Amino acid sequence: MLRSSLLLVAVAALALRAEAQSPCCNPWSDLGQSLAGAAGAPSLDATGSLADGTQLVLDLDGAAHSAPSWLVAGLASLSAPFKGGVMVPVPQIVLPLVTDANGRISLVGSWPVGVLQGTNLFAQFWVQDAGSPKGYAASNAQQGITPPPPPVGNVPADWINGSNCAGDPPIQIDQYGPNTWILRQSKCTNFEGPFMFLFFGQDRAIMFDTGAGNIPIYDTVNGIVQGWATAHGKVNYPLVVAHTHGHGDHIAGDPQFAGKPNVTLVGTSQAAVAAFFGFVDWPNDIVQFELGGRTLDIIATPGHQSAHISIYDHETCLLLMGDMLYPGHLFISGAVSQGNFAKYKASAQRVVDFMADKPIAWVFGNHVEAKNIPFQFYPYPSSSQPDEHDPYLTRAHLLELNAAVQAMTTPVVQTHADFRIEPNG
Repeated sequence: MLRSSLLLVAVAALALRAEAQSPCCNPWSDLGQSLAGAAGAPSLDATGSLADGTQLVLDLDGAAHSAPSWLVAGLASLSAPFKGGVMVPVPQIVLPLVTDANGRISLVGSWPVGVLQGTNLFAQFWVQDAGSPKGYAASNAQQGITPPPPPVGNVPADWINGSNCAGDPPIQIDQYGPNTWILRQSKCTNFEGPFMFLFFGQDRAIMFDTGAGNIPIYDTVNGIVQGWATAHGKVNYPLVVAHTHGHGDHIAGDPQFAGKPNVTLVGTSQAAVAAFFGFVDWPNDIVQFELGGRTLDIIATPGHQSAHISIYDHETCLLLMGDMLYPGHLFISGAVSQGNFAKYKASAQRVVDFMADKPIAWVFGNHVEAKNIPFQFYPYPSSSQPDEHDPYLTRAHLLELNAAVQAMTTPVVQTHADFRIEPNG
C-alpha cells in the first residue's frame, strides 16, 4: 500500500495553479525521460482521477529484479541531469522500496481530500541497476494535475413530496445543468414518487425511467427535448428511453413513448438491456454509451432486479443507482430463495471497484423514503412525506452500503442513518 504520508506531505508543500480541466477521468501525462538498464527501460504507469478521496495507483514494470528502488515525487518539475539520465520531479519525497522478483512495484493509495485544483504531482522511479553506465535506471516520469471538483448542479430547495396535492404539479422539473434534467413524479399521483433522469449529448439524448404512470411524461419530456434541440440547432434529434430496471414504477410511462418519431424505446428484460448497451459478459462488463461529446458508463447491478443497471455520467459526475441505493428502504426480494442477495453483494462491490478512481458529485437513486432525521423512515408505502431526506447521497454512503452487505454471511434487515437494507425471501 502507498504510504499515505507520501501524498499528504507532498500536496501540503505547494499548490501550483493550472488551467481548469474536466473532473473526470484521466489527469496524467507521460513525460518520458526513462533511462535503460540491463533489462531495458523501466515503465511507470499512473492511474487515478486525483479527485477528492479517490484511488491512486502507481505501477512500475520492466525494472531490475529484486532491486533497491526509490519513488521520487514532488509538486514541481526539476528536469535536471542525474546519474546519466534526467531527474524530473523536484525530490520533495523520496520513498525507498524494492522491486519484486519480476521487476515490478505496485503502489495503491488514496488521494487526499481538499487538494487545490491545478496542483501538480510529478512521479518517477529510480532503480539500482548494474547494467546502466552509472548504476541506476530510471522510469519515465508521470505528471498528474488535480482536476476541478465535480460540478455543482442546480437543485430545488424542496422536492415535491405529497404534502401539497392541491398545489404540486404531477411532475417536478429540475434543470440540473445545461444538458441535464431531473424529474420527479408527484407522490400525489403515485406513492412511489420516482425520479427520472434526462441527459443530452450532441448526437442524442437518453432518458432513464418513465415513472409509475398517471402522468403526462411523454409530453413533458418531449417539450424539454424539443426546446434543447431548437436551442442547439438540432433537427430530428433522437431520444433513447431506457431504464435503471424493469419494475413497474419505472416503466409505466413506456407506452406513451412507443412508436413516437425519433424515439428508441429499450426493452426491459435482461437480454434486451444487455443487447442494447453492448454487454458481452453480463454482469461483469462495464460498457460505455456515447451521446456525442458525453460518455455514460453503464454498470450491470442485478440483485434488486435482474436487469438493474447503474449509470455514471462523466459530465456531471452523477452516479445513478436506481433502486439499489437511495435514502429509504433498499428492498432485496428473493434474497436467499433466488440468490438475489449474493447478486446484490457482487453488484455493490462492482460499483465500488469501478468508482474507486472517479469523482462523484452525488449518488442519486430513484426514491426517497427516509426522514431528514437520521435512522428514521416513512413506512412503506407513504403518499405524504413532508419531512423527507434530500435525495442525494455520497461516496461515503456507497462505501457504507458495500461494507455492510459484504459483512453479512446471512442477509438480515439492517438500519443505517440514511438507508435501511431490507432483504427478504
